[in-house]
Amino acid sequence: MLDVMSMQWYVNLVTIAGAGILGWIVLEFLGKPIRTFFDLRDQVRAQLLLLANVAPPKPRETISTSLEIQQYDVALKVVRGIQQILRDLGSQMLAFSENEVTAYTSIAPFGFDPIAAGSSLIALSNTSYGNRTDRADFSSKIEEALRFKARGRSARREMVEQIAARLRSRSHSWPRS
Repeated sequence: MLDVMSMQWYVNLVTIAGAGILGWIVLEFLGKPIRTFFDLRDQVRAQLLLLANVAPPKPRETISTSLEIQQYDVALKVVRGIQQILRDLGSQMLAFSENEVTAYTSIAPFGFDPIAAGSSLIALSNTSYGNRTDRADFSSKIEEALRFKARGRSARREMVEQIAARLRSRSHSWPRS
């Protein structure tokens, strides 16, 4: 009986050690890459919101004063910086989908598509800043691929519609003279 008890102790030790090693492997090869994807997703969201709040520069042909030329140059640098960041994020998304195959396979059933997001980010960075329809199309594809949409609609559009509804209700409640 004493022999069985001492053997059971070793089995428990090996089982606990095996469970620990298995847990470490799962976290190292699946948990970290998935966390990296969600961090990258947050960065993409922040950049899309920033891009939506940057006014496009005036067309170069309409500029006549030196102050306007300076403002145009500053605005152009901002736009080019954002484009470079979008290209970088798109490349990181594509690299994630190619290098972290297990993590990519585990997030795909939940509707995340890093390949479509990366391709759309790069395409968005290559579009002309004045071409609003292409920019809106690529932004919509990115939002869909990274599941930024709330209840089938863009979260940004939903927020704008809520603000517009509040403004309409306030304008109706003001007394008219």
